[in-house]
Amino acid sequence: MMQTTRVGRSLLILVAGSLLAGANAAAQEEDFPKMRWEVWLAATYWSGLNDLLPSAGGTFDEVGFGLGGSAHWPVASGARGDLLVGVEGGLLSHGSDIQGDFEDLISRDGYVAFSAKWMPGAPRGLSLDAGYAYHLIDMSQVEDDYFSYSYEEFESWEDSAGGPFVGISWDSWASRPGKSSGLSLGFEVHFVDFETVRDEDIYITPVLGPNAGTLDGPMYLFQLGYSSR
Repeated sequence: MMQTTRVGRSLLILVAGSLLAGANAAAQEEDFPKMRWEVWLAATYWSGLNDLLPSAGGTFDEVGFGLGGSAHWPVASGARGDLLVGVEGGLLSHGSDIQGDFEDLISRDGYVAFSAKWMPGAPRGLSLDAGYAYHLIDMSQVEDDYFSYSYEEFESWEDSAGGPFVGISWDSWASRPGKSSGLSLGFEVHFVDFETVRDEDIYITPVLGPNAGTLDGPMYLFQLGYSSR
């Protein structure tokens, strides 16, 4: 009887210790900051495009649109907040009324970036962002006919450049218990300067001309997205 009681107590201690260790590990896993990812749509504003003076006349639209996404991983966490680093990228487009040989000119900008997010204090979802982006931009005539399955593209100018950016974002769901994903809002300012915009190739007639001006930043992105952490 004495031996049975000792065995029972040992088993109870073993089970209790296992449950305590499991609960502690789960708590640590829950407390440790998790990866954050996001996909977004954006309205863009770039006054530098509108300042260009193409030889064919007309102007680029200051307001455009884009889409993109990001992924960031925690590298430091404390009472003052979490620091995350990661990558992001986007595809941006601005139209124009600059008449080409077969279609109006459009501006397309694709970028990839390394960035950091500082999320201060309690989980309110606010983050201060900064990074460095590499941009590849072109100005092209693009004709896409879905009904006849035809596609034609002619590139007048292309350039690439890098530059810093700063921003701020907010996860609307972050302060709600039990929520780990939902609507996100963001704002970024990209500082990037390109070389002289000109006709590097001519389809039939000049469109940009020998010197339409230099294309400079800043460029503004107003983002509406879906994020999770």
